Amino acid sequence: MQSMVEILDAQYPAHKNKGVGILQFYFSHKNQEWICYVKADENHLEFCVGTADNPTVTLRCDFFHWLDLSSGKLNPVWGTITRKLKFTGQTSFFKTLPKLDFNVNIKDKDDPYSGFEKNAPKHRKTPQSVIIINASPRSDNGYTGQFVSRFAEGIIEAGANVEDICLANLRIKTCTGCWRCWIKENGCVFDGKDDFYELFEKVNHADMIVYALPLYVDGMPSILKNYFDRSVRRVYPYICSDAKKMRHPRRIDRKNQTMTLLSICGFQEKTQFKALETHFRAIAHNFHIPLIETVYRPGAMFLFNNPFVYKQQTEILDNMKKAGTELALTGKISRKTKRKIEQKITHRKEFVKMTNYFWFDKITNQKDGNDY
Repeated sequence: MQSMVEILDAQYPAHKNKGVGILQFYFSHKNQEWICYVKADENHLEFCVGTADNPTVTLRCDFFHWLDLSSGKLNPVWGTITRKLKFTGQTSFFKTLPKLDFNVNIKDKDDPYSGFEKNAPKHRKTPQSVIIINASPRSDNGYTGQFVSRFAEGIIEAGANVEDICLANLRIKTCTGCWRCWIKENGCVFDGKDDFYELFEKVNHADMIVYALPLYVDGMPSILKNYFDRSVRRVYPYICSDAKKMRHPRRIDRKNQTMTLLSICGFQEKTQFKALETHFRAIAHNFHIPLIETVYRPGAMFLFNNPFVYKQQTEILDNMKKAGTELALTGKISRKTKRKIEQKITHRKEFVKMTNYFWFDKITNQKDGNDY
């Protein structure tokens, strides 16, 4: 109730039917009575708890019926007839309260679903600058780095400038959810205290962003999720509903950026990436950066720990380079190249047997993550 009066008070200066008086309320809720009143004068509205002396008008009702009345869901006449509302005193004084109006003028924040977002490969230009964000917690020492390096070679061969950044090597503090980056003009509370803003600016100026990561618990590693949480400043807190689903209007004026997802996992099935892709497509939509391609390599660890699949490893890495070139030049990767990257290395039983042997050896010999 106090929050409601604060909203009404903010809108009160523009209200034409100001008056001087008191609106007394006796609310019932869950077999309890709650008494309060609103004092009105020509300047503002004041909320008070308790009983007022000589109220101008009094209303007795269930609190939920008052909410329906104040939101326009309950007609006061019908509420009186059905005895949901019981008025005494000068009922016309209710006109002293302005109607709740949540309309705000944010026309300059209108951000419709653009033609570029609907078909980015058709409208895009060959990227001049590409940022690859390697989100492996093992930096470039992990398996992700093996695929990133070849993918980057292909993009460079197409004529683009590539910067490969390992998130694990940066100091990015955890988002606190304070909303300062949305509300205050001077940005995040951590600006100048960690490495995020410098990375954020680089990403904003890139033509294409490639997110490379290992699958962690059916999704992205926490360091990348934290990066996305901190990146919410890309958009305004307002909501626009003229896209295919609600989202925030963009704050960063870059309307021709694209993103690509490159991910690996230890399982053999490509379906393991389904949840990750769903999450990335949601991020791409809300950040206004279309996800134009996905590159997946199931069973990535198997490739580097089985000497009998060296031929397949070589073919897959060669096609990772080819995929980078195709993506930079055409905005997509051919089905043939993808099939070679995602090819099944061996049958299911052999895959399980060899993978379990790998982990048995690590556990038996007490080797840590830096040993492979």
